[in-house]
Amino acid sequence: MGIKFLWGEVTELDGEKQIAHVKPMFSDHTEEVAFDYCVIAAGCTFGLFSKWGESLWAPTVNEGAIAESEWKHIDERFIEGRRRHIFEEHEKLAALNKKKANVLVVGAGFIGVEWVTELQHYFPNLKLTIMDFLPKCLGPLPQNAASYCDKYMKEHGIKCYYGMKYAPKEEGFWEKIGLTGEPDCTFVCIGTKASNWFMPKECLTGYNPLEEDKKEKDPKKRGPGGGGWIHVNKHLQVYKVNEDGSQSLWGNGHIFAI
Repeated sequence: MGIKFLWGEVTELDGEKQIAHVKPMFSDHTEEVAFDYCVIAAGCTFGLFSKWGESLWAPTVNEGAIAESEWKHIDERFIEGRRRHIFEEHEKLAALNKKKANVLVVGAGFIGVEWVTELQHYFPNLKLTIMDFLPKCLGPLPQNAASYCDKYMKEHGIKCYYGMKYAPKEEGFWEKIGLTGEPDCTFVCIGTKASNWFMPKECLTGYNPLEEDKKEKDPKKRGPGGGGWIHVNKHLQVYKVNEDGSQSLWGNGHIFAI
């Protein structure tokens, strides 16, 4: 098919001109890549409380995110950088284990449950607590799975709290989950966040031209993680919201998002 691979980051997508602005790896300048059709498959991120969605569960690879990263000294665009970050986290956990530290895991979905049980297995001196807003762990999964995991965690000394919102700044919050104060370490394993920084705001769910500040107020329309998700129709064609609130296809209907 004559597929050409470009190693770089899309910094801007121009739907009107049907051009992608790409910054190739090892270059300080962007290049223009023209297209007839475009499929956006940018995925999402998992750091709900991070501006860039940064989390330990995925490498930090976007240029803007790297500049403001909590671990900007590591370049996770390369395997060696990712490996070094994993080693650093392991050393931190080993130190926490040695001091028998309190560790909180926020989110008792499959990621949170897997993580807290891994921590208990490999770092048995940690004092572990897991919490979730839903009334049980593994919320959308079968009840048998939730019951099994809840029983396993409690039998292994993991404190479980359900039906509670993570509110670290709220007075008395730590006492509600059995802690005397802020834990030594917190791992956030909840939610998803959009990663479509290269898209114009008119194509994203956080935008509403009819509001004074142009920001969508309805959380259902914004979607998870505060918005920023790409608008698509039933054919997965990207559309934009015009100044009068109407909708129209973006990029002549030749741009799709999956």
